[in-house]
Amino acid sequence: MTDKITKGGLLAATAVILAFALPALGQQGPESLLPEGFGDPAPPAPTNPARPTPSNTPSTPATGTSSVKPVSGQAGAEVATDEAAAEEDEEDAQEMVIRYDVPPAARRSLSAIGIISETSGGFPAASFGSMDGVFLKQVVERTSGPIASRWGTIMARRLLASRTNTPEGVNGADWTAERAWLLLRMGDSVVARGLVQQVDAGNYTKRLHEVAMQTYLANGDLAGICPLTESGVRLVNSGRWKMSRAICASLAGEQGSATAFINQGRYQGWVRGVDYRLTEKAVGAGINGRRSVKIEWEGVEGMNPWRFGLSAAVGLEPPEQLFNKSGRQVAGWRAQLPMFAPATRAKYAPGAAALGVFSNRDMVDLFAQVLDDPDASDALKTQAENLGNAYTASDADGKVAAMASIWGAERTGASYQAALVMTARAAALINPSSDHVAQADGLIASMLTAGLDRSAARWSNIVSGGSLGWALVTLGAPGRVTMADYGDLDEFYGNDNSLDGHKSALLLAGLAGLGRIESGAQSDFAGDLKVNIAQQTAWSKAISAAADRGEQGTVALMATAGMQAPSWAVVPAHHLYYIVRSLRQVGLEAEARMIAAEAVTFG
Repeated sequence: MTDKITKGGLLAATAVILAFALPALGQQGPESLLPEGFGDPAPPAPTNPARPTPSNTPSTPATGTSSVKPVSGQAGAEVATDEAAAEEDEEDAQEMVIRYDVPPAARRSLSAIGIISETSGGFPAASFGSMDGVFLKQVVERTSGPIASRWGTIMARRLLASRTNTPEGVNGADWTAERAWLLLRMGDSVVARGLVQQVDAGNYTKRLHEVAMQTYLANGDLAGICPLTESGVRLVNSGRWKMSRAICASLAGEQGSATAFINQGRYQGWVRGVDYRLTEKAVGAGINGRRSVKIEWEGVEGMNPWRFGLSAAVGLEPPEQLFNKSGRQVAGWRAQLPMFAPATRAKYAPGAAALGVFSNRDMVDLFAQVLDDPDASDALKTQAENLGNAYTASDADGKVAAMASIWGAERTGASYQAALVMTARAAALINPSSDHVAQADGLIASMLTAGLDRSAARWSNIVSGGSLGWALVTLGAPGRVTMADYGDLDEFYGNDNSLDGHKSALLLAGLAGLGRIESGAQSDFAGDLKVNIAQQTAWSKAISAAADRGEQGTVALMATAGMQAPSWAVVPAHHLYYIVRSLRQVGLEAEARMIAAEAVTFG
């Protein structure tokens, strides 16, 4: 009986979320689902024309638009290993001729590439203005992470996925590759795949081949690699691209060719050890595949893209210790893998939510499925039951108690942030009341993870001046708010247990960037904290100049680069000031408010 009630509760919670499909940013649109170090500048790449022709595009097969025919020679299943090696070397050197099967007008342009248009919630096409593409490409390449801000990541993902004009001075395919590579580093393998698929295979460059391989592996999508295999072998010429021939032949039911390729790969050492055995297992999973391979992980050190993608594709979950040196982005990839059971994906969902890859709806939907997964642990089922109660308990006290259980006692870090995401729309169901003032900070912070700013603003008369809840409402509420005065700021500082009052410095920076602080209070409080939120650097000058030019995309990219840190605890206050001020200046005030509120919550 309890299981039925709990399951019903989560199903009801899903319905509640649909009813609460309130605009996320300033209640103006659906919730968006949408890493430190600077390397050497990359050399500029030539720009492709908007409509390439067979004579000026890379000679690679285009899915649905072209076919590729070698002039002569083709490896076959009957060829002996040594002969196959020689024949393949000859084949790789041969010129490939493209025959287009569709009229030129049907080929996709490289001048504007993306998944979502401005009318669908994306950034405007001219978001980068006339900014030099080489500079923008360097910003993207050097943003290696991690990114401290979940909302900053959401904003960056939306920008990278938007159908924006290709900047001058960069090749459209290479620009797409760097955007997709950054999406992967942010944990969003699904949008990265969608982006690389926006480029016709006939326009693929070496760099886009490299990123596409990583992208399809991050999704466990081996079939997606297959239309690019021959051109990948020719342009990249790596062992993994060569080995993908065996997998793709098997998926096509050509087991003779698959056997020839995999035998050739074994003798020539294209991939070795567990990487080779995983390839054998993937080949065995193809049509008419008869290979049965047992994977032994003992002695394997670390994870690489090939191991990740092939193990996911064949339904294996590698030992957790192999991921010890992997970045946080892998949690986003793992949580998005559709071949994993709900209980498996739920283990990684908190990491994906903290990254900004999973939304409140994603979390509620996934944990509703956990209740029906017989392999789910007791801890996961308890979490799912608490989540159901947070939305459907009979009274507000029961809902708030369930949310407090989900948040836990130590309310810091990525786990706490993910818990706040889970309960966002449940928190919005609670009417403001002094009865729940003890949990007001958490309720408001939770709502703001989903951009429910108007719902959070209703608590302005409940929270006390100088509390975290007061700070979040003052930063996050839309429209006009009461300007922060020195007394409230001083009281907040008195409750601030962060190192050197960093939360207070972030609060000052956020309020100043939003123009929500009395001028006298700003200078006096800055003096008390001994901080200079207007400190100038090369980065601050660049983001300010982009804001003066009205370039939303450039500002968003520079803002993301300025939030590269393990956590908000180490992001300088002057970075937040320039980020918030610049975003607000180019019309991204809603994003600025959510970033500022998040900084104070987790600083």
